Amino acid sequence: MLYQRMEELEREFDLLIGLMGDMITAQATLHDPTADSPGWMYSQHDLAKKLFRHMCSARTLLEPSPFQSQTVPAHGFIDHSSVAVLTRTSLENYLVMSWLLSGGNKSLQEFRHNVWEYCGWKKRSKFAATTDEARTSRQAAEDDASALWPVIQESPLFQNYTESQQQRLRKGDWGTGWHWNDLAEEAGLHKTYFTSTYPFLSGHVHSDFIGALQNGQAVTLDNQYMLGSGYLQVIVMLMGHFAHHYANLFPPANNVLLHAGEVREIAEKWNLRAEDMDFLYRPRE
Repeated sequence: MLYQRMEELEREFDLLIGLMGDMITAQATLHDPTADSPGWMYSQHDLAKKLFRHMCSARTLLEPSPFQSQTVPAHGFIDHSSVAVLTRTSLENYLVMSWLLSGGNKSLQEFRHNVWEYCGWKKRSKFAATTDEARTSRQAAEDDASALWPVIQESPLFQNYTESQQQRLRKGDWGTGWHWNDLAEEAGLHKTYFTSTYPFLSGHVHSDFIGALQNGQAVTLDNQYMLGSGYLQVIVMLMGHFAHHYANLFPPANNVLLHAGEVREIAEKWNLRAEDMDFLYRPRE
């Protein structure tokens, strides 16, 4: 049952997740649905809560599972594959937060938020509904999508899409015109790092051969923990990025970060930008 743990990584995770919770809570005290504020402000807050919970769950799964049966002993395995799944979800969550606010001007931010929201309503409007409540929700989603579509069409930014992309967008594909690699670069992640990490995480989500092989070969807690803690490093890096991103958005969150002492230094250390990782991917001479 004994295995080597990455105690410093776990310590930094604990400090950063506490900082993240404090930053989100500080902003929550300002939540006023009646205020004349951009819609993206509340989407960022909701996405931040979602991200926080994913990260907490990933850390929980890094502990040996308490499940037991007649054939499976308690604390007999670490579900590193699910840590990978939650790491990918956390990565996508943060990239969406960044994408919604990137571009440098309010008109683009508003347009992207409208596209993201429209496609969400569009997707819900296509779900099967077998109860009166579900049918009411589906109709409301269809109505909301119908109200947003003319706003999207009238934006000059809509003309940047090709005719085929406009049709895909109309059907509810908000990923039209970009790839996750594009969002990662916009968010300041190193391209080679992302294109090496993301497909591997996705392999666990989609049950690729390599993901299944890894589950079959990692039979000891030591190996399972080693794999899971590798994914946790990605999450800690995302925490560093999040702290910078969220502090730039909301003064209360920024105030928390400014007074975080050692934890602020740890957040800065893990806010790894593309230029910070260039040395790892230089071609061999």
